[in-house]
Amino acid sequence: TQPKLAGVRAFLGRVSEWSVTHPTQTMASVIAIVAIVGVVGALRLSPDAGTDKLVDTGSSAYAGTQEFRDRFGDDAIVILAQGDLQKLILTDQIRQLLKLETCLSGNAPPDDPEFPEVCRRIAALGATRVVFGPATFLNQSATQALQYAGSLYTKVQADAEAAGAAAAKRAAKRGLDDAAQQAADASVQQAAITKLLARYKDVLAAVGDFGIPSIDNAGFVEAVAFDSRPPAGTPKARFGYLFPSSEGALISARLQPDLDDDTRREAIGLIREATNDEAFKLEDGAHYEISGVPVVVEGLADELGGELFILLGVALVVMALALIAVFGPPLRLLPLFVALGAAAMAFGLLSIIGGSLTMASVAVLPVVIGLGVDYAIQLQARFREAVAEGRRPAASAVLAAVRGGPVIATAALATTVGFLSLALSPIPMVREFGLALVIGVISALAIAITAGLAALSTIEISGEQSPPRRGGGRLDRAGSFFADAGERTRELLQSARARASGFGNSALATAITSPGRVLIVAAVLAAAGWAASTQTEVVSDIDELVPADLPALQSVNALESVTGVSGELDVIVSGEDVTTPAAIAWMRDFKQRVLEQHGFGGEFPDCRAAGTELCPGPALPDLIRGDGEPSQARIDGVLDAVPGYFLQAILSAPEGREQVAAISFLIPVMPLDEQEALIGEIRDELDPPAGIAAEVVGLPVLVADANAELSGSRYWLTLVGLIAVGLVLGAVYRNARRALLPMVPIALATGWSALVLAAMQIPLNPMSATLGVLVIAVATEFSVILSARYHEERAAGLSVGQALRRTYSRTGTAVLASGITSIAGFGVLIASEITMLRDFGLVTIVDLSVALLGVMLVLPATLVWAEGGFRPFPARRRRGRGMPGAPIPEPSEPAA
Repeated sequence: TQPKLAGVRAFLGRVSEWSVTHPTQTMASVIAIVAIVGVVGALRLSPDAGTDKLVDTGSSAYAGTQEFRDRFGDDAIVILAQGDLQKLILTDQIRQLLKLETCLSGNAPPDDPEFPEVCRRIAALGATRVVFGPATFLNQSATQALQYAGSLYTKVQADAEAAGAAAAKRAAKRGLDDAAQQAADASVQQAAITKLLARYKDVLAAVGDFGIPSIDNAGFVEAVAFDSRPPAGTPKARFGYLFPSSEGALISARLQPDLDDDTRREAIGLIREATNDEAFKLEDGAHYEISGVPVVVEGLADELGGELFILLGVALVVMALALIAVFGPPLRLLPLFVALGAAAMAFGLLSIIGGSLTMASVAVLPVVIGLGVDYAIQLQARFREAVAEGRRPAASAVLAAVRGGPVIATAALATTVGFLSLALSPIPMVREFGLALVIGVISALAIAITAGLAALSTIEISGEQSPPRRGGGRLDRAGSFFADAGERTRELLQSARARASGFGNSALATAITSPGRVLIVAAVLAAAGWAASTQTEVVSDIDELVPADLPALQSVNALESVTGVSGELDVIVSGEDVTTPAAIAWMRDFKQRVLEQHGFGGEFPDCRAAGTELCPGPALPDLIRGDGEPSQARIDGVLDAVPGYFLQAILSAPEGREQVAAISFLIPVMPLDEQEALIGEIRDELDPPAGIAAEVVGLPVLVADANAELSGSRYWLTLVGLIAVGLVLGAVYRNARRALLPMVPIALATGWSALVLAAMQIPLNPMSATLGVLVIAVATEFSVILSARYHEERAAGLSVGQALRRTYSRTGTAVLASGITSIAGFGVLIASEITMLRDFGLVTIVDLSVALLGVMLVLPATLVWAEGGFRPFPARRRRGRGMPGAPIPEPSEPAA
C-alpha cells in the first residue's frame, strides 16, 4: 500500500528474478567483485595505531602539536641506558653512549671501523631529525666550554686592557705619576673583568672549577650532571630528561615529522638493531631499553594486523556452529558466506578510499558478519515459507525478495542511517568505523538479494522440513565439516529452545493482555538505566586497554620504574621574539609554578616519589638561572654560549618565521581522565605576556582530549542515531504512527542495556562511544522486521492475537535465530588479545542480548497498546495462564 515500498518491491523482484534465472552468472559476478574489490583491497589495508586516528584534527591542540613536530621533530623514541649512572657517565662507558648517539643521529663517519654497518644504514635512511642524549650533551658542553673560554678570555682581556689604558690616560691628565697611572690601569682592568664575567655567571656556575672540559674528565662530568650536595650520585633535577635517576640515563631520538609508515617502521627497526649491536654494549650489567610513542604505536599496529586474522578464524568457527545449531537446511551456511563477502567489501572499499586498520575498524568484522548473517537468514526464512506453500525454488527465491526484501531493505536503510550518525564524531577512528559499517551493511544486503537467492534457487527441496539431497550443494558439503560439532550443539540447545518457547509464549501473552503495565515497567527500567549510565565507570588506563604482554608496553613500564615517567607533554610559546626578558621570566615562573603544584619539589625532588605527577623536561628558561627578570644582554650572552645542538631542541627561530620555544614536562602513565584533569590545570596557568601565545600540546594532550570527546559523544551520538532512524522510517512509511511504533523498543533498549551493565558492574572503555549506535542499529533490525510482518498479517485480515502469533511463530523464529548469530558474531571479540576490544565484545554481548529480549517482549505490547487506541490498560476478554503450549489470548479489539 505504500508507494515507496511498492517501488522497492518491484525493483527487488526484477533483480531477484534475473539472479535466479541466471544463477551461475550471478554468483560468479558477485564472487569476482568480492575477490577483486574486497579481498585485494583488504590485503592493502595497513594497520594504523597512530595518533592522527585518535584525535580531533580540527582542534587547536592538534594544530599546536603539528607545529611542535614541524619545529622540533616527531614524538621521541626513548632509549634508556639502565645501570648505575655514575658508572655510565664517569667511566669509559660514556664513550659507548657517545658512539651510540652519534650512530643514531646519522653522523657516524662512513669509513670508521668503530661504527657497525647499521650506522651507515641509519645515515642513508635520513629519518632522524635530532638525537639528544647525555654523552652528546656533555661532549657538546665541553667543546663549547673550551671555545667559549678561549673567546671569553680574549674578549674580556681586550676590553679590560682598553678600559685600563683609558684609566691610565685619565690619571696622567690629572698629573699623577707613573705608579699611580699603573695602579689605576690595574684596578680598572680587574673591575672590568669582574663585571664582564658576571654577565656569564650562569654558564660558569654550571661548569665550575674542574679543569679542562672533556667527557673524559670525571670532574667536569660530575660538576655538570650531579648535585654537589649529598647524597652522592644524585643527578641535578633540572637535567632529569637526561639523567632521570641514579639508575640510568636517557637518549631521545626524534624522527622527521613527515615520514611514511614504512620508513618510520624501518627507522625504529634500525634503532633497535643498533642498541643490540656489540659495538655499543655496556658493562657491569647495564643494558638498553627502547620505548617511546613511535615504538608503542608500532607494537600496537603489529598486534592489530594479526588480530584481524585471529578474529576472522574464530568468527568462521563460531558463526558456523551457531548457524548449524539454530538454523535448518537448506544451505544453512549460506548466510555465513554472504556475511564474509560483505566483510571483505567493507575492508576492501575502506582501504581503497584511504582508510586504515585501526582499533575500531577491527571491531567492524564481527558487526558486519552479524548483520550480514541476519539479512541472509531473513530472506531464507521467507524462502522456506514459499517452498512450504508448494512453490519451486526459483519462484520461492523471487517471492522471498518480493515479500521480505522491502522490509529488510527498510531495516537496512534505517541501520545505515544510524551508523552514518557516527560521521558526526570529531574522532577520525570513529568516523572510519561508521563508514566501514555502512559499506558492510549495503554490501551484505546486495549479496544476499543477488548471489544468496541465486544459490537458494539451485536447491531442489519439496518442503520446509525436507532434508537437503546428499551432496546436493557445495555449501552444504562445506557445512559437513562442522556437522558433528554443530549437531551436538544443536542437541544441547533443544531443551533450552523448548524452555525458551514456553517463556516466549508466556511473555507474549503478558504483552498482549497487559500492554500498559509492560510498557510502564519497560520505561521505568530504561529511565533507571539512563540515570545509571552517567555513573558507569569508563576505564581509560592504557595498562587496562592493550595487551599486558605487549613488548612495547613492557618497555614503557621498565622506563617508568627507573625514571618515574614515561611520556612527555609540551607547552609551545610563540611570538616574534620569545627571548625577551618578560617572556623568559614568564616561562621560568610558569614552569616552576606548575611543577610545584603537581608534586615536584623539595630539596632533592624525585620523579618516582609518591604524588609526583610532573617532572621537568628541557626548557628555554632553564638556561638563564636566577630570580627576577633577566637583562636582555644576559639572555643574549647565555644563548650565544649554549651549544647549538642543544639549543635546537628548545628554541626554533628561523628567519622569516615566528619564533617558537618549548617547555617540556615529563609525566608517568596515568588514566586518561586524570591526564585530562592534569592538562586542564596546566592550561589554567597559561597567562603569557602581551605579544606571546602559549598552547599545551603533545600526544598526551591529544589522547586525553580524544578520550573526553569519545566519552562525551556517546550520549549525543545515540540521540542523533535515534532521530535519524525515526526520520528514515517516517520517510519510508509516510505514517507517523507506523514509523514511531518500532522506535519505542529501540529507544528503551538503550536504557535497558545501560541498566544491566551498571548492575553487572561492567566498565566501559573509550570505544563505548559507538555502543549506543550499535544497540540502536541491531534493535532497529529486529523491531522493524517484526513490526512490518505484524502489519502485513493484519492487512491480510488476521486479528491482533492471530497476527502476533503468526509473526512470532515465523518471522520471530528467524529474528531469534539471526539475533543469536549476531550476538555470537559480536562475541568473537572476546577472543581478542587487545583488552579494549575484548571488553567491548563483552559489553556488546550483554547489550545486544538485552536488546533482543526486550524487543521481543516490548514490541508486541507496543503494537497492542497502539491497536487499543493508546489506552494505558485496555480491557481484556480473558487472561491466559501463560503456560507452554497454552493459547495466546486476544486483546479486546478497538471499537469500529
